[in-house]
Amino acid sequence: MQIANESLLKAGIIIGPSVLGRNKGFATHVFPRDAQFVVRNVGLIGFMHFLFVSGVKMDLGVIKTAGKKQWYIALLGVILPHIILLSFAFGIRKHMDKDLAKPSSIGGISSALIITTFPVIYTILKDLKLLSSEIGRLALSTGIISDVIGLVIIVAFEAAKQGETRSLNAFYYVLTLFAVSGVVIGGIPRVMAWISRRTPEGKPVGQQYVTMILLGVFVIGFVTDFIGAAVGNGPLWLGLAIPDGPPIGATLVERTETFMISVLSPFSYTTVGLLTDVHAMSACWSCLGPLFLMALMGYFSKFISVLATTWYFNMPFREGLTLSLMLSLRGQVEYLIYLHWMDWKMVKTPNFSMMVFLTTIVTGIISPMIVFLYDPTRPYMTEQRRTIQHKHPDSELRIVAAIYDQESVASLFSLLEVSNPSASSPLSIYALYLIELVGRASPIFIDHSQQEEYWDSSNEAIHNALKLYEETQSEYIKVHFFTAVAAQRTMYQDICELALLKKASLIILPFHKKCLNSLGVSELVRLGVQCVNSNCLLHAPCSVGVLVSKTALQTTLSAASSHHSARHFAMLFLGGADAREALIYADRMVGDQSIHLTVIRFLAQNCNGDDERERKLDDGVVTSFWVKNEANERVIYREVVVRDGADTVAAIQAMDDGSYDLWIVGRKNGINPVLLQGLSDWNQNPELGIIGDYLASMDFSTTASVLVVKQQILRDNHRKTKHDPKVHA
Repeated sequence: MQIANESLLKAGIIIGPSVLGRNKGFATHVFPRDAQFVVRNVGLIGFMHFLFVSGVKMDLGVIKTAGKKQWYIALLGVILPHIILLSFAFGIRKHMDKDLAKPSSIGGISSALIITTFPVIYTILKDLKLLSSEIGRLALSTGIISDVIGLVIIVAFEAAKQGETRSLNAFYYVLTLFAVSGVVIGGIPRVMAWISRRTPEGKPVGQQYVTMILLGVFVIGFVTDFIGAAVGNGPLWLGLAIPDGPPIGATLVERTETFMISVLSPFSYTTVGLLTDVHAMSACWSCLGPLFLMALMGYFSKFISVLATTWYFNMPFREGLTLSLMLSLRGQVEYLIYLHWMDWKMVKTPNFSMMVFLTTIVTGIISPMIVFLYDPTRPYMTEQRRTIQHKHPDSELRIVAAIYDQESVASLFSLLEVSNPSASSPLSIYALYLIELVGRASPIFIDHSQQEEYWDSSNEAIHNALKLYEETQSEYIKVHFFTAVAAQRTMYQDICELALLKKASLIILPFHKKCLNSLGVSELVRLGVQCVNSNCLLHAPCSVGVLVSKTALQTTLSAASSHHSARHFAMLFLGGADAREALIYADRMVGDQSIHLTVIRFLAQNCNGDDERERKLDDGVVTSFWVKNEANERVIYREVVVRDGADTVAAIQAMDDGSYDLWIVGRKNGINPVLLQGLSDWNQNPELGIIGDYLASMDFSTTASVLVVKQQILRDNHRKTKHDPKVHA
């Protein structure tokens, strides 16, 4: 989105007086004065709605829960650089023109250069996929606190500006402002509560209420502009007074954000571009110096103040540097403030143009620096073995289970039932219910052992189901429930972070397709889940299993606890680390006396294409497994020699007699390529690997579930993670 905004701004500058607008014919016929008037007003409407939507997304409750670190960074990151900049500005005051040299102008410009604007930080961090990262969360919470401080400073500046002509005007302004804000903050939440009560649970807010609220944006914008406040203040207050999340906040964001971005934003940036004139800058270099020095001093003092505060809290230098850059980001809010300066005649076109270019350059430099300095997946790159294969068989097995809906819970119960928890090897399940972040900006992570807070009715129903499951199972299963509300592009960070903190050995992910009937011939796609699964497979700090339920599982708790009939599993061993991990997990399942397991090892003819090291590791694991289970009548082990992928598929099809309840297979790491030769066209779902994708496809007639396992890969550095061919084999 930020890249699109920069492109829109460049387009606005090109059609403005800096380039095409200098041609009188173009200016007269394409953008005459009347057209510019319309464009500017629609652009202001765009900025108003941007601030309104940003206010809806902001959660002021973060202020109550913020820790000492956030408060210190916010306070020192605003107050200290403000003092420095004001001292500097008054020191060079004699070099400023008369409008800029006014104390109120200096105060207003200083506050705009120093404050951290949450809407800008949120927009850019969303583009960089850092909302759910540790530094991203810290920047968002700090940004909200800084915004509150900044609003107080801006009110003080505007009051001083009103009092320039007559001191009593400042008093009337503050009094009127408190009256308007009191009506908004005190009255609007009551109206929103009334609308929520009239909205059925799980349903969006009615269109008539949405229309009423959007009309309110225009009304409050007019009122604040009438009393002398910035036109964006009112919409922001209105947004803050509306509860974020469902039903009202989510509905408003869903129905207005696309229109705002696609229709109104181009007008907003065109407005800025039409007022930006490069040639006016070149004609007045001497008058730009004081404001240019103020801007540099403001950016630099802000950066150093935040960095020094992070150093005081013993944050790693790289993370402190990243946070300092995040809190120095500039964007849409600053452009609106510059327009406000023009209205107040604090600055002229040359100064305005320079500030627009400075803002664009600063953000253009900082954004790639953040990407370079901070990798949100770096914490997951552990050198510790967290796999089932390398875990002592007589120790607790910790599993993180991702849940997207109630069908995910049913599939999870079915898998846990056959994972053979025992006194020597109990199961600790960390169930993470994932909800898409809609209608709010800050991600939420809830540990339900500490707080009974639910996002929606499904959230509570899933929690109750998990508690009931734990109560009906043996004492060898412990379930811990968490909820994460995050953007889909960053959900994998919550999954991986939970797995890292809880020292899990396995992550269970539901497949992004779910079946709608018992025959498994109709599918429904879980939107965005495939991307989450792929990122988890790439960055997980432990092993990962993707569970494909080809039948509509409706397992009840009572059935799960009393089910002791024989179940038949098939394990396809094609070699490599993933296959070894899958075999060890299947071996654990055999401890359940109701499980019958058939293991088929595929070998290339004449060992063609074998990796000698991988084959030796495979031989060791398979031999150990067979020595352990040779006398077990419930275990069958066979070897099949194949020449290419066609032979591999033919052997799998020959096994499909409808007797298997679960197919287990390694994903792809380490498989001899000869075994898959000619099958690359099968791979429509790369997260399953070629064989896993075939087993999960409609072309494979079985209705049995499929478990695709990927073993953790130890990563020494980020470069190896991305470029080691074995990681992506």
